[in-house]
Amino acid sequence: MRLLTIGMLAVAMMATSAPAGAYGTARVQQPDGSVQIYEHVSMVYSDQHLTITSADGKGVLVISKGACSYIGRLQRCFPYEMYLDQNGQHPLDFEHGTVYYNPTGDMLTLPYSTTQIPPKGIICSIKTKAGTYISIHGKLDKDQKS
Repeated sequence: MRLLTIGMLAVAMMATSAPAGAYGTARVQQPDGSVQIYEHVSMVYSDQHLTITSADGKGVLVISKGACSYIGRLQRCFPYEMYLDQNGQHPLDFEHGTVYYNPTGDMLTLPYSTTQIPPKGIICSIKTKAGTYISIHGKLDKDQKS
């Protein structure tokens, strides 16, 4: 089941064309070392849910229900739940993950790092129980925080 779930994630994130305004990249590294990179993913952040949609609109990955706090002006969230919405919702088993969000209009630097996050930018890293690494970065299409 885990391999099928990771396969569904890869299929969902496949980019065939870029919609206007989309800005983000998803990288999926399988346990065997193979890597798939998906450009032009759309990202929307709302009510502690990060919704990532493939460029063709057929796959949606939702990272939700996180424990969030601020480190300076950066928001850091540890997600509790993640699912793939493609012909129905499919929960994804993951081991751990972190999402950093820059809600400001300024470039901010991650603590203890040289990595910078642009205004309205997201950096996300997740490890699944099957050993797949998922990283996502980019800028939000919409910011609907409440």
